[in-house]
Amino acid sequence: MNALLMALDSIREKKGRSFLTMLGIIIGVTAVLVLVALVSGYNADITAYYEKLGVNKVNLSLTWYDRTRASDVYSLVYTYANDTLGDMVEGVSPSSSTQLPVKYRSTTLEESTIYLGSDQFSICNNYTLEDGRDLNEWDLEQRSKVCVLGSYVASALFPYTDPIGETVYLSGIPFTVVGTYYQKDGGTEDSMDDMLAVPYTLNRELLQSADVTSITVKVDTSQHVETVLARLEVYLAQQISSSVGEYTLENGNSAMSESSEETTSMSVVLGGIASIALLVGGIGIMNIMLVTVTERTREIGIKKSIGAPRGEIITQFLVEAGILSGLGGLIGIALGFGLSLILGKAMYDLILLPSLPVTLGAFSFSVAIGILFGIYPAVKASNLQPVDALRAD
Repeated sequence: MNALLMALDSIREKKGRSFLTMLGIIIGVTAVLVLVALVSGYNADITAYYEKLGVNKVNLSLTWYDRTRASDVYSLVYTYANDTLGDMVEGVSPSSSTQLPVKYRSTTLEESTIYLGSDQFSICNNYTLEDGRDLNEWDLEQRSKVCVLGSYVASALFPYTDPIGETVYLSGIPFTVVGTYYQKDGGTEDSMDDMLAVPYTLNRELLQSADVTSITVKVDTSQHVETVLARLEVYLAQQISSSVGEYTLENGNSAMSESSEETTSMSVVLGGIASIALLVGGIGIMNIMLVTVTERTREIGIKKSIGAPRGEIITQFLVEAGILSGLGGLIGIALGFGLSLILGKAMYDLILLPSLPVTLGAFSFSVAIGILFGIYPAVKASNLQPVDALRAD
């Protein structure tokens, strides 16, 4: 307790120097907390993006060597997935798209995304019907020129009018609006809401090709994705001859998993870089403590002359070093929380706070750094002899 009071008195007497000593620790702890929090926000932002796209998918890509012998793989996969794998599959849809101008009367959207999908397009791509109806099997069979609008297209073309039943033009081709989707990505231009869904059977008219070369299979849960992928692999190997074409199956969750792993690695690297500031702060504490030993030579010599053991001297200096680094850590934590909140809101529109393990780890590391770099000055002080008190000015 006596060592603690003496350390506090010493810090209080030299407030300016004590603050400058703590500055490296403050910057280091603040940097660690803010960087880790921002990486966490980036990871949450990426995860939200993939969730908007729709998770738990198997993506199928086809390449034909001989189109004259190519089979209707989409119909085969649609039937197999919905019938045989029906308990694990929620939907199947082509995933073809193009960019086309969309016009309604005098208003034209220059480049909206046109998705050519099936009656299960919205399920596969995480769109929810807001008004009207979705694409259905009749539209596909009859090649009906109908469309369902994303929320941005609906609001941009029909700000004051109900779009259901109205006619829009895609590259001059008239399409009847039969439904609209709820907003899912901000409802802005170039977002996922800047889109229309039309029957994939209009491929030839809109894409100048009747082939379906990319297919999305929506799986009910992440636990079934690998199972569905494996069973599709076996089924397609029986349906597609290697002399006619080839196919590629991809786990749609893999990109999100890889992104999460990358951001975790980034968090560790950035946290390590920020921790260098803590080491610099520790060096600053050691330098100041060495100066303090010189300044307090008389005091230390007198203590030694009246029988103070080395352990007491070492403890006094280590306590002072620990308090300096601990106070710096606490100030750094306060700044880290404040900056994380401000930057998280500004950059990701999220409330970001450093996690408890990271906070405790940064604080503990800062205190440990202070004590570690305080050992040498403390030992040096304890080695002073009583005669040094007489030699000190």
